Amino acid sequence: MQPGATTCTEDRIQHALERCLHGLSLSRCSSSWSAGLCLNCWSLQELVSRDPGHFLILLEQILQKTREVQEKGTYDLLAPLALLFYSTVLCTPHFPPDSDLLLKAARTYHRFLTWPVPYCSIYQELLTFIDAELKAPGITYQRLVRAEQGLPIRSHRSSTVPRAWPSSKTSSRRLWKLRSWLLASGTQPRPGSGSGPGCRRWERKLAFPAS
Repeated sequence: MQPGATTCTEDRIQHALERCLHGLSLSRCSSSWSAGLCLNCWSLQELVSRDPGHFLILLEQILQKTREVQEKGTYDLLAPLALLFYSTVLCTPHFPPDSDLLLKAARTYHRFLTWPVPYCSIYQELLTFIDAELKAPGITYQRLVRAEQGLPIRSHRSSTVPRAWPSSKTSSRRLWKLRSWLLASGTQPRPGSGSGPGCRRWERKLAFPAS
């Protein structure tokens, strides 16, 4: 395969991702957009779940798409891309020991901390999530399950927490969160200069190297 060429699987995942993002622009929203979004997200999930390696392909493409929409200025897609990355990491069965995907994501998302709300707030939460997963892979999913079942959340010393597939209730809550996040992002100002004090505190704490 020539450099830069993609496989059939990568092309199919990219197409499914584009379908998930299609029509999410605020100027194109309609009363029926949520039904199409759910169907497209389900199709993407079905495609990716056929092989554990497909999750890593999807994560790479989400990061690439995030950089692309930042350059093009299609800011309406930043919030759904952030949530897609979050939910895909939750569902990823395993990260290879030599994988630097989460570190690469942290460097990409760190750039948004200087943006105004809602963007700095969204990526502040996402970076907190990535930081927790780097310290203890799978810890976020376990906390979600324990909270869903009404079990006390304990601190874990282990560096690895076994992953499992999300329940239908957890998936439904994520879809509702996606809808709320999209609506919230549409009522906020476009990127300019400056950020909230909470975002600046996180920026000092993280101090990820520039890519």
